[in-house]
Parts: sequence; C-alpha cells; structure tokens
Amino acid sequence: MLLRAYLQTKHQLPRRKITLLIDNGKVFINKEKVNNYKAELHEKDLLEIPDIKLQEYILSDTSNTENKKPDFILFNKPKGYTCSKADPYNQVFYDLLPQKFRKYYYIGRLDKESRGLMLLTSKPELVHQFEHPSKEIEKSYLVQLDKPFDRKLKNKILAGIFEWGEFLRTKQLEKSDFWLLEITLNEGKKRHIRRIFKALGYVVTDLQRIRIGSYCLGSLSEGKWKFLD
Repeated sequence: MLLRAYLQTKHQLPRRKITLLIDNGKVFINKEKVNNYKAELHEKDLLEIPDIKLQEYILSDTSNTENKKPDFILFNKPKGYTCSKADPYNQVFYDLLPQKFRKYYYIGRLDKESRGLMLLTSKPELVHQFEHPSKEIEKSYLVQLDKPFDRKLKNKILAGIFEWGEFLRTKQLEKSDFWLLEITLNEGKKRHIRRIFKALGYVVTDLQRIRIGSYCLGSLSEGKWKFLD
C-alpha cells in the first residue's frame, strides 16, 4: 500500500502534513529515510515518524491461504466486464473469480470500459464504510486522454465542473505526461471522470483505478485476485 494513503487513512494525517514530514526527512521505513512521495509499505515494514511519536510494524495485508475467509479480496478488473452478478448481454467480472466468491459484495463499481482495482467483501457493512459519501474515501485513477491536456484547465477541474445538473468535484489532479493524468476523487458519481473531461472537450480513452483508500493495485495482473486481511 502507498505510504501516503496509509497515513491519511489510518492516522488521519493531512496530505500537506505528510508532504512536509517527507520533505524534511522525518519519515523512516526500516530505519531508512523516505524521500519518495510514492513510497510503498509492505508486510512487517517498520514505519517510524519521531515527530508525531509514531512507531509501528505494518501488519500483513495479503494471504494466499485458501482455507482462510478474509474480509477483503483485491481484484483487478479488465475492460469489457460489467459490475453485476448476472447480465444477459455482457460478461460479468464475477466470471473471472472462483464460484465461492459469487456471494461477495463489491466495493468500487467500474463501468464496462474501465479497468483496475476493486475490493470484494463477505461483510455487507464494510461496503457502507467505504462507499457512503460521508466517509470521503479517496480513489485514484490513471486517465488517458485522446489529446494533450491543457494544464490551464487544472484549476477549473479542481474547482469543480457543473454538468447536467450535478457538481463534479475532484480532490487532486497530477499530470504524468501530455496525455496521461492521475486524478483522485473522494466522491463518485456515475461516469464521474468521463463526464468531467467530456465537458472540457476531451475523450477518455483509458481509465484505470489504482487505489481505494489505503489499498493499491500494485503489480496485480488484470483478471487476477488476492486475499486481504
């Protein structure tokens, strides 16, 4: 999981505070100073931030034990699959999972032409914890556009786009290159990201979710899954 997301989610540290701690060399993983905003945490890592008196080992977030019944499954949905348990006209992502997971509830709906991270859980109450608007759980996406992005539009997107009677908010927008952006939301309306860029004259040619809260897609291959504690 990403260090930044872990600190925001588990310890409620503001993004600015995390940035300052890293910039000032105050964050350590396994006794080594962190100088990368995209640093990742892994099982049994020792995380230390002396300025806030934080010292803790990272607990396991994965398990490959078939007999274990975890709260979460992390799944990488490919394009071309709908988020439904049954669809007479389309393939559903449950077809890519073992039959025993048909009863699991999914967190983080993706449209048919989008791909990336989803969480599945055996506990319906956890769906509410992640998806209720009041929780403001962050979700991050890589967005590929049909033409170079005009950076002058960044502030307009961050201020919010009013489209078809709804106000579409964006929490963070980072530019990776001319066509590729990383965007973070803490709310999710239907086709939220595609509608934002359509309103500005762009077509989203690829949309991949890479993070939900402190859980990251990482190197998990498309169509594959793994257990989470």
